[in-house]
Amino acid sequence: CIVKRNNQNHFMMHKKLISLVLLLASVAGVASAQNRYGIKSGILTQKSEMGETTIYFDNYGALEAQKMKMSFMGNEMEMSIIRKDGKTYMVTVAEKQVQEMPAGGMMGGSDINFLNLTDAVKSANKIKEAGKETILGKECTKYTMEAEQMGMAMSQTVWVWNGITLKSLTDGGQFQFGNEAVKLEENVAIPASTFDIPKF
Repeated sequence: CIVKRNNQNHFMMHKKLISLVLLLASVAGVASAQNRYGIKSGILTQKSEMGETTIYFDNYGALEAQKMKMSFMGNEMEMSIIRKDGKTYMVTVAEKQVQEMPAGGMMGGSDINFLNLTDAVKSANKIKEAGKETILGKECTKYTMEAEQMGMAMSQTVWVWNGITLKSLTDGGQFQFGNEAVKLEENVAIPASTFDIPKF
């Protein structure tokens, strides 16, 4: 029983860590009045060492649903992050829970819109351009940024095309996490139900 309890504790701690990293890796934030992405809709598939994320978006990023399937220590995990109506929701499938996230992005408390970066946002998140790199045939701008979350200093590097993050690396000192796009379908029809908030 003790071993099982310890495993559950480790799993829950790691799950909380994954939740934070996923938000950081996706540059989470509420939808701003300006377009977040340079294309109207799309389906983006990303892979990491922990699993796969499929991101559906419409209305230039005002609507977004990230569906994640991950594996850790033999445990399968499904989560979703949904953005709509200026709000962000985290959905954990196994627990059948929906949590509304605080308004504002995780990185420095700002909604990071890479299509419309202001000096204030750059300063708050210590955002710097770090060159260009091609991912999936798209020329991306590479940015570095820093933030402090839950008393933990974090640094992040993202590769952005048309406002869309195609690759990200997050370093929290005690952990590192990265993902990269393997497929991007542009301007496809996304069913409105994709962005529905589950009612468990």
